[in-house]
Amino acid sequence: MFFSPHSHSPKLEGPEVRSYLPIPTVYDRPPVKQTQWEYHTLTINTKEDALADAEQLNKLGKDGWIMVSVLDERASGSGSRVHYYFVRQNIEA
Repeated sequence: MFFSPHSHSPKLEGPEVRSYLPIPTVYDRPPVKQTQWEYHTLTINTKEDALADAEQLNKLGKDGWIMVSVLDERASGSGSRVHYYFVRQNIEA
């Protein structure tokens, strides 16, 4: 917190008032809290299970998870898994 040397001062009038009364301006700088994130990966082997459906993804969304990426190993021929990557703000941190 600091005070401005150039504060606003209204002019008062009357026989007892001879000058301006300074009114300090206070600037408050709240501490900056760095955002903490947590991550979740949902991996599905398509040889064993079906891909995530809307119901499953909506449940994660209701829990605050935001999907940020999907990696489908089948697209490159390197595997049969699909990886869903999620992030959400960690409110407990």
